[in-house]
Amino acid sequence: MLNVFSGVLTAAWDLMLEMSPYLLLGFLAAGILNFLIPKDKIYKHFAGNNLKASFKAALFGVPLPICSCGVIPVAAYLRDKGAGKGATVSFLSSTPTTGIDSIMATYSLLGPLFAVIRPAALLLSGLLLNALIHKIIIKPKDSKLYGNMKIKI
Repeated sequence: MLNVFSGVLTAAWDLMLEMSPYLLLGFLAAGILNFLIPKDKIYKHFAGNNLKASFKAALFGVPLPICSCGVIPVAAYLRDKGAGKGATVSFLSSTPTTGIDSIMATYSLLGPLFAVIRPAALLLSGLLLNALIHKIIIKPKDSKLYGNMKIKI
């Protein structure tokens, strides 16, 4: 039993040593992104309910190292500043699942192919949710009958 516990601790230590340089590099890149990107210009790119704003929101959200509990206040703030519904949902779906730090960790553990595929898939999921929001919420301008309930939009 002690041998198994020792093996688990050794494997965890080896994994930490293998992953930590990439994770630190990812944290550094996240700090540089936070410093270099002006916040005022971000708000105007997310305005409107079009595919371009949603693509920018998802693209911007992928490298941000914000967890699932931290993304909700950020998205609410962006919505208050004029971001569209589709852009807000794209940002909400693409941001908490990855960040530049986790992309670097994925690169260190799984290689460059997964480090590219993972953020690309999350960007695509943000755009698909945007399409869903446009189909269900934004496009209908009047009351529609959905099933047995009437929804006013």
